Amino acid sequence: MTLSLISVSCSKDDDKKCYSCTSELGNKFELCDNGNGTYDATAYGIKGTMTEEDLEGSTPQQVVDEACADDSEGDF
Repeated sequence: MTLSLISVSCSKDDDKKCYSCTSELGNKFELCDNGNGTYDATAYGIKGTMTEEDLEGSTPQQVVDEACADDSEGDF
């Protein structure tokens, strides 16, 4: 069973909706919706950009949840 801390937050400063979780190993994964079909992505402290296409039909929350689960299992 994987326990992850999951939060969904909205920043009043930039109105981005962010989806994040922290794996059992303490690594944080986050996707923030830019509102234009792209997402700011952070994993292992490395920032990048993802597109809707990169999500492959998954929701942003599903993507970060899977990243947390894979990290905890050593598969990420």
